[in-house]
Amino acid sequence: MNKGGMFLVSFLLAASVFSYKGSVRAQDLSAGTLDALVQEALDNNPRVQQAFHEWKAEQYRIDNVRGLPDPNLSYGYFGEGIETRVGPQEQKFGVSQKVPFPGKLKRKGKAQTKQAQIFKEKYKAAKSEVVKNVKVVFYDLYWLDRALQINEEEKTILEKLEKSAQRKYESNLGPQRDVIKLQIELSNIIKKIALLGQTRKSVATQMNRLLDRDAELSIDAVTKVQADGFSYTLKDILEKTKNSRQDLIAANLSVEKSEIEKTLARMDYLPDFTFGYEYIEIGKGSTSFIDDGQDAWMGKVSVNVPFWFGKIKSKVKAKEEELKAAREKQEDIASLVDYQARDMYFKIVTYKEIIVLYETALVPQSQQAFDASQTGFETGSVSFLDWLDAQRTYLRTRSAYYKAITDYQKSIAILEKVVGKTLGGKNEQ
Repeated sequence: MNKGGMFLVSFLLAASVFSYKGSVRAQDLSAGTLDALVQEALDNNPRVQQAFHEWKAEQYRIDNVRGLPDPNLSYGYFGEGIETRVGPQEQKFGVSQKVPFPGKLKRKGKAQTKQAQIFKEKYKAAKSEVVKNVKVVFYDLYWLDRALQINEEEKTILEKLEKSAQRKYESNLGPQRDVIKLQIELSNIIKKIALLGQTRKSVATQMNRLLDRDAELSIDAVTKVQADGFSYTLKDILEKTKNSRQDLIAANLSVEKSEIEKTLARMDYLPDFTFGYEYIEIGKGSTSFIDDGQDAWMGKVSVNVPFWFGKIKSKVKAKEEELKAAREKQEDIASLVDYQARDMYFKIVTYKEIIVLYETALVPQSQQAFDASQTGFETGSVSFLDWLDAQRTYLRTRSAYYKAITDYQKSIAILEKVVGKTLGGKNEQ
């Protein structure tokens, strides 16, 4: 049992360590590297590039919608000459230009400008979303690397204690059940390391997708993340959100665009104009007049008559409903953004307090209890179950501490997405 158990433990240990180290290069990822990852994502992420090109396309449409329609050229040939006083008409050339009622094209340009600004905000929102996702995945990697480190340390301790218990059992100074329990506990730790390693591979793949990298590329171990100071008040956050949140700005622009389009729909009651010019080629006549065979020309103006008022009225009503919908959406987004900002702010404040509690009390106390129980177990004054309970408490406390740091940093990243800009010091944008 003992030799077989030890062989199985050693095999699983080697396999899990090889699997983990094969996917992680033991290099430090500093805060500067996080900035580099964010920049790489902004440069390469397909979603960001898509949003950028959609914005530029809407920009190019501005000149298109506010420009005059193409002029019309015409040509006519008289199969049988139509006699006039100065001679027969042979052929004619014409050109005409439609000119919308003054103010229509200007308002079309304003509406399209608002549309382009909306897509610009969508582009900025796409960048903000990608930045948030990169940071969240980065901090998930940090948590997984810390969990792997803690479990590796615990595994090392269990290995030492298993050897000590084995020697005691062989010398008839300790029961075999302690050896078996330690081997079981060691096997559980090895299993947990293997699962954490697999989870890390999946998270690393997610990071590669955000960076538009090959899915198989390895991601360096995140060895250190500091809980950055967060000194903003709720009033600061709400004020920044009103001025920076892309969804809210886009909703405001949508209302403005709908107002312009409603006015533009009403202008359909006003006529458009068409100005034209025709040149008529006259053949040589049979008279002795001085203007015999002289060509003729004609200028003309036409006006379309907005006669079908029912159709125009329906269009105006539709635009009025679109304006109402835009205002309702604006109100809904404002309410949602306000809730999200408040929710994330209070979460950050709570996580910050939890981190301080772990640093000043829980982690030191659990470590002290674990060190004392380990010494007592090795000398025989503490039972295996008591030591195991202290060991598990210390392990959970350390893991919970790093998880609190991770949740704190992730919450700040999510709040930055809610606010619509990065937060903190010289990097605030």
